[in-house]
Amino acid sequence: MIRQRFSLTMFVWLLLVWFLLWGSVDPFIVLTGAVVALGVLLLFPLPTRPGLFVRPLRLLRLVVFVVADLTASAFQTAWFVLRYGRSVRQAVLSVPVLSDRDHAVVAAANMVSLTPGKFVLQIDRQRGIYYVYALGVRSAREAARAHDQVLELQIRVVEALGSAQEAATVRDRVAAARRTPAKGGAR
Repeated sequence: MIRQRFSLTMFVWLLLVWFLLWGSVDPFIVLTGAVVALGVLLLFPLPTRPGLFVRPLRLLRLVVFVVADLTASAFQTAWFVLRYGRSVRQAVLSVPVLSDRDHAVVAAANMVSLTPGKFVLQIDRQRGIYYVYALGVRSAREAARAHDQVLELQIRVVEALGSAQEAATVRDRVAAARRTPAKGGAR
C-alpha cells in the first residue's frame, strides 16, 4: 500500500519546494521537509498511472505544431476582428475526446485554450466530448475545419505523451471522427 502512495520523484519535488520556501538547507529544514513531504504523499495520494511516456521527437513535433498554430490563429483572429468587427461569428463545437488518459485529455484541452480564437468550454468525460468555442466560424466548412484542428492536436498530444498502443488507438478513433478528408492519407 505504501508503494502505491509513495513516489520518489514527487518526494524529491516536494522537498525541493520546501527548501525554496525556507530559503536554506540546514539539517532542521531537511528533516522537517522530509516529514512534511512524506506526510503529504501518504495523506493525499495522487492517482497512479503506470509509466508516463514522453517521446522527445514527438514532443518537439507537438511544440512546433502548437507554436505554428498559435501564430496562425493570432493572425486569423486579428483578421476576423479587423474585417468583421462586432459581427464576427462564432460557434460552439462538440469534438470527441480521443484519449482515455486524463493527462492527455487535459493537455489537449489546455493547448486548444491557448490558441487565440478557440477555448474549451467544457469537457464531458461521461460522453467523451469537448465543447469548444471557436471564433470566426461562418460556414459548415469552417466549423468542420475547426473541429478537425482539435482532433489533430489531440493526436499529436497522445503521440508525444502516450504509448505506441495509445497513439494507435487514437489514430483509429480519429478516422471515424473527422469531418474533412485527411491530408495526405493515413500516417
